[in-house]
Amino acid sequence: MHSSLEPEIMEEDSQQQGGGGGSNSLKRKFSEIDGDQQSLAPMMIDSNGYELKVYEVAMNKNVIAVLGSGTNKSEITKMLIKAMGSSDTSKRLIIFLAPTVNLVKQQCCEIRTYVSLKVEEYFGAKGVDKWTSQRWEEEVSKHDVLVMTPQILLDALRSAFLKLEMVCLIIIDECHRTTGNHPYAKLMKEFYHESTNKPKLFGLTASAVVRKDQVSELERLMESKIFNPEERNGVEKFATAVKEGPIFYDPPSICSLELKEKLKTSHHKFDASLRSLQELEKGSFLNMENKFETYQKRLSIDYREILHCLDNLGLICAHLAAEVCLEKISDTKEDSQAYKECSMVYKEFLEEILSTIGVYLQQEDKNLVDLQQNHLSAVNSGHVSSKLKELFHLLDLFRGEKSPYVLIFVERIITAEVIERFVKKEASLAYFNVLYLIGKNSSTDTSAQKSQIKISDPFHVDKVNLIFITDVVEEGTQVPNCSCMVCFDLPKSECSYSHFQKHAKQSNSKSIMFLERGNPKQRDHLDDLMRREVLIQDPEVPNLKSCPPPVTSGHGMQETKAMVIPDSNITVSEEAAAVQTVIDPPNRNEQLTCSKKRKELHGTTCANALSGTWEKNTDGASFQAYKFDFSCNISGEAYTSFTLLLESTLAEDAGKVEMDLYLVRKLVKASVSPCGQIRLTQEEMVKAKCFQQFFFNGMFGNLFVGSKSSGTKREFLLQTDTSSLWHPSFMFLLLPVETKDLASTATIDWSAINSCASIVEFLKKNYLLELRVSDGNQCNTSSSQEVVLGDKTEERNLIHFANASSDKNGLEELVVIAIHTGRIYSIVEAVSDSSAMSPFEGDVSSGYATYAEYFNKKYGIVLMHPNQPLMKLKQSHHAHNLLVDFNEEMVVKTEPKAGNVRKKKPNIYAHLPPELLVRIDVPRAVLKSIYLLPSVMHRLESLMLASQLREEIDCSIDNFSISSTSILEALTTLTCPEPFSMERLELLGDSVLKYVVSCYLFLKYPDKDEGQLSRQRQSIISNSNLHRVATNRKLQGYIRNGAFEPRRWTAPGQSSLFPVPCKCGVETREVPLDPKFFTENMTIKIGKSCDRGHRWTVSKSVSDCAEALIGAYYVSGGLPAALHMMKWLGVDVDFDPNLVVEAINRVSLRCYIPKDEELTELETKIQHEFSAKFLLKEAITHSSVHESYSYERLEFLGDSVLDFLITRHLFNTYEQTGPGEMTDLRSACVNNENFAQVAVKNNLHTHLQRCATVLETQINEYLMSFTKPDETGRSIPSIQGPKALGDLVESIAGALLIDTRLDLDQVWRVFEPLLSPLVTPDKLQLPPYRELHELCDSLGYFFRVKCSNDGVKAQATIQLQLDDVLLTGDGSEQTNKLALGKAASHLLTQLEKRNISRKSSIGDNQSSMDVNLACNHSGGETSVPDSSEIQSIVIPVIGPINMKKGGPRGTLHEFCKKHLWPMPTFETSVEKSRNPFEFTDGDEKRTSFSSFISTITLRIPNREAVMYAGEARPDKKSSFDSAVVELLYELERRKILTIQKYTDFGC
Repeated sequence: MHSSLEPEIMEEDSQQQGGGGGSNSLKRKFSEIDGDQQSLAPMMIDSNGYELKVYEVAMNKNVIAVLGSGTNKSEITKMLIKAMGSSDTSKRLIIFLAPTVNLVKQQCCEIRTYVSLKVEEYFGAKGVDKWTSQRWEEEVSKHDVLVMTPQILLDALRSAFLKLEMVCLIIIDECHRTTGNHPYAKLMKEFYHESTNKPKLFGLTASAVVRKDQVSELERLMESKIFNPEERNGVEKFATAVKEGPIFYDPPSICSLELKEKLKTSHHKFDASLRSLQELEKGSFLNMENKFETYQKRLSIDYREILHCLDNLGLICAHLAAEVCLEKISDTKEDSQAYKECSMVYKEFLEEILSTIGVYLQQEDKNLVDLQQNHLSAVNSGHVSSKLKELFHLLDLFRGEKSPYVLIFVERIITAEVIERFVKKEASLAYFNVLYLIGKNSSTDTSAQKSQIKISDPFHVDKVNLIFITDVVEEGTQVPNCSCMVCFDLPKSECSYSHFQKHAKQSNSKSIMFLERGNPKQRDHLDDLMRREVLIQDPEVPNLKSCPPPVTSGHGMQETKAMVIPDSNITVSEEAAAVQTVIDPPNRNEQLTCSKKRKELHGTTCANALSGTWEKNTDGASFQAYKFDFSCNISGEAYTSFTLLLESTLAEDAGKVEMDLYLVRKLVKASVSPCGQIRLTQEEMVKAKCFQQFFFNGMFGNLFVGSKSSGTKREFLLQTDTSSLWHPSFMFLLLPVETKDLASTATIDWSAINSCASIVEFLKKNYLLELRVSDGNQCNTSSSQEVVLGDKTEERNLIHFANASSDKNGLEELVVIAIHTGRIYSIVEAVSDSSAMSPFEGDVSSGYATYAEYFNKKYGIVLMHPNQPLMKLKQSHHAHNLLVDFNEEMVVKTEPKAGNVRKKKPNIYAHLPPELLVRIDVPRAVLKSIYLLPSVMHRLESLMLASQLREEIDCSIDNFSISSTSILEALTTLTCPEPFSMERLELLGDSVLKYVVSCYLFLKYPDKDEGQLSRQRQSIISNSNLHRVATNRKLQGYIRNGAFEPRRWTAPGQSSLFPVPCKCGVETREVPLDPKFFTENMTIKIGKSCDRGHRWTVSKSVSDCAEALIGAYYVSGGLPAALHMMKWLGVDVDFDPNLVVEAINRVSLRCYIPKDEELTELETKIQHEFSAKFLLKEAITHSSVHESYSYERLEFLGDSVLDFLITRHLFNTYEQTGPGEMTDLRSACVNNENFAQVAVKNNLHTHLQRCATVLETQINEYLMSFTKPDETGRSIPSIQGPKALGDLVESIAGALLIDTRLDLDQVWRVFEPLLSPLVTPDKLQLPPYRELHELCDSLGYFFRVKCSNDGVKAQATIQLQLDDVLLTGDGSEQTNKLALGKAASHLLTQLEKRNISRKSSIGDNQSSMDVNLACNHSGGETSVPDSSEIQSIVIPVIGPINMKKGGPRGTLHEFCKKHLWPMPTFETSVEKSRNPFEFTDGDEKRTSFSSFISTITLRIPNREAVMYAGEARPDKKSSFDSAVVELLYELERRKILTIQKYTDFGC
């Protein structure tokens, strides 16, 4: 392939073929090809005026020429092709694109006529699709101009037959087609935007076909500007092309690493000189220290200013910046000799900087760079930055306008000063008149404010007037009505950004912002600025509306589906899309980036196995039966087996499973097993449905419907039509099984079902159902007559129930139902010495003397057997989540200083007269089993969904199987309280995906460099792409991200007691992937679904699930299974064995003669002999050697290999390690610093081939920083290692992988000893700052962080307030992160001396600290400090207190955080009653059967701890709020703090 030819081969071919027309065209210039053709100048003079104007513009920038019918576009094409041919550039190809084959033929014929170049046409009919790389190389070498359809070029680029780096000019005919999925648009998105060395673009279109609404999008896609000579009389009126929005510039070229190092060395040298002078003159003069510090600060500021100009403006402007800084000290006068010496050192520093930069500039380049003609060479050489070039091109558009004013916001004063000088020096820029205005908050040299130029300075009518503003202009300054406002430097704060928007609005001008192409940090920063700016405008505006239609706020902001910029027509989502790189184009439905913050509304997928249509079968139906057996760890606890009847057959591993169910103080093992088919008749199905409806509604719902408050008649549920409770998508039966059955069989217990059916009939006929129910379950008769129960016969040993009589001695565990409430109970015993005439034990204030009176007055019931003993009843429980062992979390705690054990909650029993109870001949064991069924069915349904997804993925690899449990684990997020989650599998899947994609790209694209491969890999493995492919597969419907809510689980035929109606407006179970169902609202609850199955999901959970499934398939079937999973998702990568062979063959053919023992020693160290020696040679060659190869590509591959191998090792070795610790282990093992230590430990660094002084110095400093080995034999460096050493280890791993033909096991055998010892969980050390954060979080402490950075060193200070002392940790390092780490390390050392550490805090109860508690539960008087002590203390202010739920806790939390007080602790007691408690909150009244009282303990530094109890509340969190309020008022009474009132704000 041509693009991969070595320079030596190209040169050799050129010599063989000779010069002239027969020479290799790669070595020819277009001027040589044209021979003695006439020069270009006469041709231009003879051209039509329009064509010449278009040509002039097109030579300087990418242009879309909008031409009328009278314009000769062939003439423009001819001029451009010849002009580009005359330029001295290594690029030589010109490509002309036409949308149809006829146009291709026509244009090819015309170009051949006009120029003497070799022109060829290409389209599908010529068989281009079947051409190989060799054929394309021949075509490229033979021809100079390629005329083709865009699809041909797109296919050639995708196959790497052609590269944009080979092309100098692309002409696009009918470029208005560049939209949607047209090949023109795909070319731009997939290749042109991604290219770092872009050819010039020239687009041709007709004015009649370009719509106004299409202009902006067309300019963005083609990175060009519209030029319409028909609408404007010449180039000088080109200002119409100025559009609002971003202007993109290329990242700064690596101007000269060596130059920057020289500047850095100079800075360190002269800074050291100043410090030496400071030491010599120390104490000699008053204020000497301040003077020296001033000079040191000025030295650092000027150094940073010059570097800023070098990076942002180019070499020439850096030279000018040094001149500006030097001139500012030229008139400095100092009295003392020491001051003069300081000034001299300062001046010598700037002179040396000026001289150093001058060496890199030729004299003519420094004095004159015509940006209108030589901008490409100026940018490529680094003399002028791409950013500055784009600024001048923008300003050039205003030439000829009447008194144009352009306001330019820059970050630093030096930028304005340097650009002013540059403009004055350049003759081609003489039409600019430059002024600058310094803002009040300049971030650089404050002394420069003295030279501020007033805004009233004269404007030139015949020039483009430029006003430079730094940061924020003083309020009240009159800003003129400018033609345009340019944000040259991205604002650093939301205040600066807000002012920019404000001035743009006030001056009614266009606003343009400069953005670096492909810079995600800038994009994120801009997105953050815009969000904060909206919040500044209106703090009440939420971040994002989830569903409502667009509305207009009162601040001139239109709220649409995305965040808006106030007073602008660009939304955050549009802006983000504008600055997003083309590597990962956003989905049309993705207005926001996939992240942890964004939440999306998704539906849930139904388990198909639970569906059925058997209800409609009049002649009976056959079912697949699955038996549920239960065994308890406590002997004597009996449970009835049940059977699940389904129409469908379950997968083998879903239909045969075991699970543990955790009850209070006991464990029940549930096992599910298939037991064949069972056929039911129509009558049996009716009775089975009746049983299911009766017990599931009786235990978990209501058997009576209707109430007086709703105005509906009270009825027995099964007397009404219940067909609406049965749906074909959720249709199954759960029936009891006879206890005598064997494990493999299931005989339905029809005696229990028939008994239930008879009770249902009895309840249907019983006249007590005519009672009407009022609020609070109070009953009155429907007439004025009282209801009389039973006959008057009474026998001593019989207990008379409502439907039967029973012997008094056989009542225990009898199942009954209360006829007046419909609640199901089991009898504990008959209470001796009690009867309905006994004193009523309910609410004393109710006024009922006896039970008989209670039922008479409340329900209108006259008991016929009032002397019968009361039945002590145990009520059936509401459903609970039994799949999680909550008992582990309910550890019995010891109260502070007291040894009392917390009391167990007492069992609550009901007492009822037997004649109000209906006896049910069903064993109590049936009730106990039904209580377990919601949890069993939830787990079984989850496994059904997992097996259903497995069938969709359909991986049919030989000898492969994956369990439903593994898939279920990959579908479960951490927000589910389950003993398993996707986190471990997601960690493994992430590394598998990265490895597979890296291998695929490395082998597929041998000519792409490391940067291109990394960008392409990121576009595939990014969360946004994984989210896209996963949602295409509807994976979001399978994700389990919410806790199991047993009380909301319903069996078929059961009515829900806790419905959650759908409010999102979507009628289907599936929610469309629409931005209106996205939000970043922090108050949205994750995983809580409505009755239609819609629930909010974090968008990142979708991509994490995709990675977890890849990990699950890898664990079960290795790489083949993982590859199948990736292909199913849509990540279509594969390993072609031929590509590996080709890669080895390519390196085997490379000409390499090894030096003596050059590689043998390295092979001995790693204990592997390479078959392809050049692979190892390439792996140890740094790019500074300037060979045609380096280790960068292999490092790209090796990075993913080591990541995968280490992650796999940790996953398999530490199976019981949690996901958080697994992540920490991998982070500790897989990082560049660890690999750098591996290189030094194994003495691999000596083999690194490099030719860079700076790198050599860094390596030597790193080697010297290694301390003496500790007791484990390990030596730890004191500084961070050079990246090149870590890269060396990774590149060797990549080379080894290719040499072993992708044998991962062999690579691990080689690298495991090199990497040993790997970090283990017991020796894992967290980064100091994170360890401090986690320690303080666990102990309830806050700390305060302060960072500063002067450009040379970063300083960090962390303050931590303990009970009795304020601890401070300081750190000084090169970066803020390192400085914070050092400060945190110092703090941790101080804490360890006080026996406070992460290990010692585990399991400790902070309330056990020896504190002096001041308790006051009665709210009486308390002692206060002396008045003298109070006067000397500044009393802090808190509040005002937000009295909404959670508000008091939030207020106290912010106060504690601000003042470094430890977080308070809470102790809660709960009281439960059969009668409701009544609570008053303001004007609202609320009832609950539970009453919570919380006690709060707050440890105030240097004071006694304060404990206070709140008032009783109906829920636990409200009781917390009450305790906080009481505590705050108590602290105010003690004059410890002051509570700010709302009236203080005038509210």
